[in-house]
Amino acid sequence: MIKEALKYYADHPVWIFVLVGAVLLTFFICLKAAQASSKRYAANEKTIKKIKEENELCNEFAILTESLIASAEADRLFKGVALNLQKRVADKDDIMAEFDALTQEQKEIYALYTVIDDGGNRLSGFFENCTKPLTDVALEAIGRLLDGEAVEVFKNEFDAFDDDNENVSFIPEEIKKLDASFKELAPIDSICTKAGEFIKSAPEKFI
Repeated sequence: MIKEALKYYADHPVWIFVLVGAVLLTFFICLKAAQASSKRYAANEKTIKKIKEENELCNEFAILTESLIASAEADRLFKGVALNLQKRVADKDDIMAEFDALTQEQKEIYALYTVIDDGGNRLSGFFENCTKPLTDVALEAIGRLLDGEAVEVFKNEFDAFDDDNENVSFIPEEIKKLDASFKELAPIDSICTKAGEFIKSAPEKFI
């Protein structure tokens, strides 16, 4: 049987190339499937880890006291406070009314967390997913905590996404440059630390 098969392929060499091609194609498909599966697994693991960390932060800062605020690490304090504010708003039937009921300082912390969550790697992601009044509050928060060029970059992107601003055009290439500039000028860790320090400076606004 084997000899007959070898003789057949010797007499019809074109089928050797067809067979090799089929094997290589099958290998390529299996490799791509394995890579896709690996990426999905990694993405799921990252999501699960994020959810676990957020739950821990929510529980840690569910009940704020002056001593807790004073002793907490600034970045963890910011994230924990912001997550509880977001939960407070999301749990209500009228989320806009609940958001409006927050103090200005609470609104800014809420908005800042959304900036780093939706726009941490790409600031435009925040503006694509969010609208006023959240974008307005975020601009105020950035102006309060950051300075110089970082604020200017945020404002430029704010204007580009503002449908009411007819004086600024949305240019994709410019948005990419602004995204890159903001990421460099205002790293997530820096924003988190400054936001946490702001909470520490005015604990009475959050208790």
